[in-house]
Amino acid sequence: MTRIRLKWWVVAATVLSCTATISVPARAQPRPAQRPAVGARTMRGGGSWQKGAEVRRTTQRWEIDVTRADDDSLSGRVTLAGSPLMQSGVLRGKVAGRRIEGSLSDDAGNHVATFIGTLTPGGGGQGTYQDRSGEVGRWSWDGQF
Repeated sequence: MTRIRLKWWVVAATVLSCTATISVPARAQPRPAQRPAVGARTMRGGGSWQKGAEVRRTTQRWEIDVTRADDDSLSGRVTLAGSPLMQSGVLRGKVAGRRIEGSLSDDAGNHVATFIGTLTPGGGGQGTYQDRSGEVGRWSWDGQF
């Protein structure tokens, strides 16, 4: 009889320990926060640029068709009015937080200007540029980055 009880206790203890081991849930690992996929957004807007060295501060106009990709890179076309360096060309840039930076090149691929700036509360942008001749000025864009 003690042999049967002993076997029963061994079986019961084995089943109980296996059940306890199997039924303990694994701790869930938290997922890292991921940025939701936005996809590319195409934007169009007008703006102005102003030569810094001009005494009368004549404001020139421009139009931009730009795409902001999922990685916050900017690419598009720009049309300038009144620039001796370029009438239309390519814009490449990056948005990082509120900072905007990039460059303009003409259709032949020649560097025309670099620009830096910040996003404005309305979603546009403003900042400064320096063209390949060394001239520095201000720019603004009324589109939505």
